[in-house]
Amino acid sequence: MNATSTPPPVDYVSRAPRAPEGEFDLRGLWPTPGPIELDVGFGRGASLFHRAEAAPAARLLGIEIKAKWATKVAERAQRLGLDEIQIFCGDAREILTRAGPVACVERVFVHFPDPWWKKRHLKRRVVGDAFLDAVSRLLVDDGELFIQTDVPDRAEIYRDSLVVHRDFALAGDDGWLERNPYAAASNREERAARDGLPVRRLLARRRVR
Repeated sequence: MNATSTPPPVDYVSRAPRAPEGEFDLRGLWPTPGPIELDVGFGRGASLFHRAEAAPAARLLGIEIKAKWATKVAERAQRLGLDEIQIFCGDAREILTRAGPVACVERVFVHFPDPWWKKRHLKRRVVGDAFLDAVSRLLVDDGELFIQTDVPDRAEIYRDSLVVHRDFALAGDDGWLERNPYAAASNREERAARDGLPVRRLLARRRVR
């Protein structure tokens, strides 16, 4: 290759870390035990790295559908020696249906999902019945599901879905939070703060079985 040649594009799809085939045990992803937390759709990964610093005992699994970001974040975690962070590339709705055991996850974060704002894309949303069913199966009793978005109508849809789901109870009076209490801001959350955009935050807990 000469000095003026364009390097070949990076094949992130083949490099991205994937979940095991078939059913798998989340607890086996880390060499040592600890409370398991999931970060769904972490994008560029800020929320994962902030959370690793804020909760060093936690075992963090990030699931991201975009191969580029899954690969880059996984490689960064490896460079930093953050063994508590594990990454899967794929659709969380599919991966979590194969994960187990029941009641092994302490907390699930969903930061700014569903970039498709038009109504015709509503059926593609991540936070729907199938996702909530998978999360409720994995959460411990009183385990937390934290969702935040800067799209007001989507926030209302997420809340409505939680209200009617038999396994979840909204925290407080109505589920809304004024701030992110986990010291784990995502890249989108940081940008929203810079741009002065309001963020809607929801917290729900898994009902006792």
